[in-house]
Amino acid sequence: MVELHRLRDGVWWFDLRPNGVPEFISTYILVDEKIAIVEPGPACGVARLLEALAALDIAPGAVDWLLPSHIHLDHFGGGGQLLAACPNAVALVHPRGLRHVREPARLWEGARHVLGTVAEAYGAPAPLPPERSRAVEDGEAVVLGRTTLRALHTSGHAPHHLCWASDRGEVWTGDAAGLWNPRWGRAFPVTPPRYHHRQALASLDRLMALEPHTLLYTHFGPRPGAGALAQVRREQEAWMAAAGRGVAGGATAKAVLARLLAERDGLASAQREAGLHQRDTNLHTVQGMMEWVRRR
Repeated sequence: MVELHRLRDGVWWFDLRPNGVPEFISTYILVDEKIAIVEPGPACGVARLLEALAALDIAPGAVDWLLPSHIHLDHFGGGGQLLAACPNAVALVHPRGLRHVREPARLWEGARHVLGTVAEAYGAPAPLPPERSRAVEDGEAVVLGRTTLRALHTSGHAPHHLCWASDRGEVWTGDAAGLWNPRWGRAFPVTPPRYHHRQALASLDRLMALEPHTLLYTHFGPRPGAGALAQVRREQEAWMAAAGRGVAGGATAKAVLARLLAERDGLASAQREAGLHQRDTNLHTVQGMMEWVRRR
């Protein structure tokens, strides 16, 4: 049974629990004159998402928009399968991700190379029909009714990443503001192998300028906005400084991570709690940062 949480009137969220793993992916359902799903998640979570719609008495055919932050498997790997189940929905993605969701063979190959068995657990993405998927431009508005969402291109984590900002002071952060769990008390960076540090900081600065009162994380759940993005930025810079020292001193990524685990408050407990889908996340983040230093 899906436990739904009401953020405010017309905004619900729940734990998608991909492959039964709790507190990893939050999916958000916005119910207005139009109905939108923000961060639909991987293919293995589609059935549970449909259960959540049923719990809200929403027929799949009533869904208007699928709004992922980016096309990595944990955020939108189930997009094709969900469009098949929601016959009137249209997916909006960053222009640089559109080709890859319509023809996902390279996306799937890359995910399997980086994630291995975790990619297999998420499930293979299905192609999105061209007539039901389109690019969303930077600053473009999606009017749901009483609430309007605006797409903000926020690269760094990935060149095809965007955040969704509401006119009510909320921001759906995707991976632009790192990983958050209320038990940790802070958010930690998350980077793929191809990472751009300056763009990641610029994205955080752009979000900070909005002064949001609530950050709606995919990983995991709502977070009060006051001071949160500044904390994320400080953490991002601390990790990058450690990566830079590691590259300069010839250290391995594992050695750099061990130092961070000893120094950064809350990180060791977050690492201990890591489930199937997050077991190598911190190491991949350090590797991505060290590779950025080497590319410079």
